[in-house]
Amino acid sequence: MTGNKSKTLPSFTSVDEFVSFFESHDMGEYWEQLPKAEVEVSLAKKVSAGNSKWRATKSRNASGSNTGKRWTPTQLRRLRQLASQNTPTRIIGLKLGRTENAVRTKASEKGVSLRLNNQSSYYRRKK
Repeated sequence: MTGNKSKTLPSFTSVDEFVSFFESHDMGEYWEQLPKAEVEVSLAKKVSAGNSKWRATKSRNASGSNTGKRWTPTQLRRLRQLASQNTPTRIIGLKLGRTENAVRTKASEKGVSLRLNNQSSYYRRKK
């Protein structure tokens, strides 16, 4: 984008002033004068049993923070532990920072059963 050379970008004393200015002005007219910036955004969600509310947690991208990384011995122990406790595959993935598919694949490689036994703590029936 090429900016209009006749318009100069005013100086701002706060981010609020900057935002307020561009709510009423076209950013394209000042594009060449804008400072370059790198921005890192981290969106995360936390799911806990019995609670459907979303909360911010430590950084984790949509497909898991460990995408493409090797499984550590600690993660493998945790996978076995969670599977033995009848934890659903999706929840295991969230806790390990892995996708559900990655959890299924690794469990299959290591011979870990993800089949839920009769009464899972996650799927309690009212009597």
